[in-house]
Amino acid sequence: MWRYWSNIFLLLVPFSGLFAQDREFFINGTATQLNDSCFQLTPDLDTFEVGSIWYPDKVDLRNSFDLVMEMNFGCKDEFGADGIVFGLQPVSASVGRGGEGLGIGGVRPALGVEFDTYYNNNRLDPLFDHIAIMANGAVTHSGPDNLAGPVRARAGSDNIEICASLPLRVTWDASTRNLKVYFDCELRLDYTADIVNTIFGGDPFVYYGFAAATGGLGNVQSVCFTFNSFQKQLEDVTVCPGGKALLDVSGGASYEWSPAAGLNSTTAPSVEASPDSTTTYTVKIFDACGLPRLDTVRVAVAGDSAFVQLGPDTTLCPGESLDLDVSVPTATYTWSDSTLRGPVVTLTDPGIYSVTATRTDIICTAADRIVVEAYALPDFDIGPADTSLCTGDTLLIDGVYPHAQAFVEGQPFDTLEIRTPDYYTFTLEHPCITQVDAIEVSLSSCREYYLPTAFSPNGDGTNDRFFPLDGGDILLVRRFTIFDRWGAVVFDGTDLTSNTPELGWDGRVGERDAPIGTYVWTMEADFRSGQRSVERGAVQLVR
Repeated sequence: MWRYWSNIFLLLVPFSGLFAQDREFFINGTATQLNDSCFQLTPDLDTFEVGSIWYPDKVDLRNSFDLVMEMNFGCKDEFGADGIVFGLQPVSASVGRGGEGLGIGGVRPALGVEFDTYYNNNRLDPLFDHIAIMANGAVTHSGPDNLAGPVRARAGSDNIEICASLPLRVTWDASTRNLKVYFDCELRLDYTADIVNTIFGGDPFVYYGFAAATGGLGNVQSVCFTFNSFQKQLEDVTVCPGGKALLDVSGGASYEWSPAAGLNSTTAPSVEASPDSTTTYTVKIFDACGLPRLDTVRVAVAGDSAFVQLGPDTTLCPGESLDLDVSVPTATYTWSDSTLRGPVVTLTDPGIYSVTATRTDIICTAADRIVVEAYALPDFDIGPADTSLCTGDTLLIDGVYPHAQAFVEGQPFDTLEIRTPDYYTFTLEHPCITQVDAIEVSLSSCREYYLPTAFSPNGDGTNDRFFPLDGGDILLVRRFTIFDRWGAVVFDGTDLTSNTPELGWDGRVGERDAPIGTYVWTMEADFRSGQRSVERGAVQLVR
């Protein structure tokens, strides 16, 4: 069935900058910014909506680039529209035509990587969600502007509108003029051409961004930026002999630093470098697909010694503080916490603190980092002061508390099993406090009850009914039956509660008073001990 439709595009346009954390994107049409790196391009409206975002600086296609994004195509498959395109074009405020224009239609010159999620027969679309590289605002898969594809967008699946974000990676190798498109961790398109001359008329400077449009159907379509190779995370630094540089990168699923000499870790995103001599370090930042990208930093060693040591990571008790002194002759100090000043500071709150001391007589720095955590005081409570156990039962005492050790009568334990009656004293030793608790444990059968040996149903308000009594050991009287001396049933009650006179026998059989004499009873009951048993006895009826 033919209809107007739309797609989202990431357009590559003349650009030379970073992403949202560093510069503000131009936001056009229905596009909105969700946070510092995520944008919603279209709302879920079944109307013709168009939105685009473009980074305000231009990239030079004579240089290679590597971009990593997360793309979300919404939740509606058959009744959703329409897709996403990655593109390059030379006008920062561009918004292409809606509907079949896919948000890039009419933008010329342009290169777009189309992620199409709706089948349009008139555009020669395949039946599955697909990717294609298109030029000059084309949206039909024929002719010279259909540069590569279409191919299935996601290997092994016809649908990418799955209510989840999927990774996109686009790399441009300027030396080989090769464009690669990775989607959901697999290489989907590989295109080689002199796009500077064949598409952009010899102008290598283009903007990059996204555009999206909806037609008769809609979807919430969004994109988040993860990594941009135009952003160098590591800046070269000069450290004093014996000093330390703090090297921090982000945006990866795992990391690999080399060489290992002088590093406190080779797999962390944040490392400390203290080389003996000038060293250039390389970090491989692996994305969620296991594909690496590289960054380098030169740590030069020069000048005189400058030791800055914050000491080992520590944990503070409530009310405690930590005094630090990193005084270095002729130095200025920069703390990660802007409220801290100078070489001597006092820390009272948990956090990760770093300081860089810069010598003013020579150009070199030294730095260190410390992690300060705070202890939480344990709520040490063994349980009720008096505890009664049923015969054969076990009382379990959990002695596991963070950063603490529990003792009973001076002996350490993690879990204690109590089966015998006694008075038990417990101690919890914590770095911040020592706490004491105690319980007295008694033992009982948990099957105790009372039925009188005689009752007098004479209406005087005393001992007029015969019923079971207990102190809490009977959970339920399933059946309470009374027989006369010839074995006839004179009373039969089921599912009774104890200590309830009105549920007991009133000494009558039908409408007549039962004769005085001896009667036999049986009681089937569930007890607090967990047992069910049948109890028997006799009662004397007197008047």
